[in-house]
Amino acid sequence: MSVWWAGGYGDDMKGTIPGILALRSTDAGTLALVGTAVETLSPSYLLQRGDHVYAVAEGAGTVDSFLRTGEHTLERDGSAPSGGTWPCNLERVGRGIAVANYFDGSVGLVGLENGAVTGLLDRVEGSGSGPDARQQGPHSHAVLALDETTMLSVDLGSDRILVHRPGLAVAASVALPPGTGPRDIVRHQSGLFYVLSELSHELFVLQWTGSTLELVSSVAVPGAVDGDHDSAISVWGDFVYTGLRGSNRIAMFRTAGETLEPLGWVSSEGDWPRHHVVDGDVLHVANQLSNSVASFRLGSDGTPALIAEPTAAPSPNYLLRAL
Repeated sequence: MSVWWAGGYGDDMKGTIPGILALRSTDAGTLALVGTAVETLSPSYLLQRGDHVYAVAEGAGTVDSFLRTGEHTLERDGSAPSGGTWPCNLERVGRGIAVANYFDGSVGLVGLENGAVTGLLDRVEGSGSGPDARQQGPHSHAVLALDETTMLSVDLGSDRILVHRPGLAVAASVALPPGTGPRDIVRHQSGLFYVLSELSHELFVLQWTGSTLELVSSVAVPGAVDGDHDSAISVWGDFVYTGLRGSNRIAMFRTAGETLEPLGWVSSEGDWPRHHVVDGDVLHVANQLSNSVASFRLGSDGTPALIAEPTAAPSPNYLLRAL
């Protein structure tokens, strides 16, 4: 059975998760809660490399490292300032781990020694704003490494994707339409990049030119309604899924060359689907406000079908299959 880690919001961020949770897969394809792998404050985003799991402590403003000490247990072995406020996303890049800080829009780089976090190495301040009420300043929300020296960061507050090369130095800036609020980015196996907007309910397709990103196409997210907050992206073969917090839906798309075809949506079977991830032919959805993880079998047409009643888990924000 596979082991999974789950992160989320604790007391300091108005949630109930006690730390990083351990879960296991079941024969049916769902996830079962094992217990708390390690107690820590609001580990709302997780990253794993080797025997180490890295987590943001979003409320405390740190990046923490945890060494795996057993099948379902972790032990903290390092901590460093994130370089900003409300760290929310991590990526291994070059000599350390890059971190997106949502509140002030900065991007930090923390160092590693033998896999453990050591300290803050560098940071770059965010800048810019947008027309939406939530865009009064920069809000870095995601980081994605392209290679050892090139990284992308997505700024929800300024409607931009920044190219950092080398390290954190900003080499280029890609503007999206005002009020977009880009939140998440993934690289598809085709080489194209998908960027999800939290505010305008669109999924953008971009291509890498060798020095920057170029917008190719965009599509409206099916099922989105006023007041929704779009969340994460996951990919299964030719199918792409995004979350809609508010209406609590999972939107579906099919890839069609350099465009995406909207297919519709299904219920997330919970409240506030903040993150989702594909494992084999199963889609797991972390429904933060209903304290549950819902698991869906993916059909040949890409449609998710609920396998069983969602699993109870406190304030899940992020799901990560253990290596």
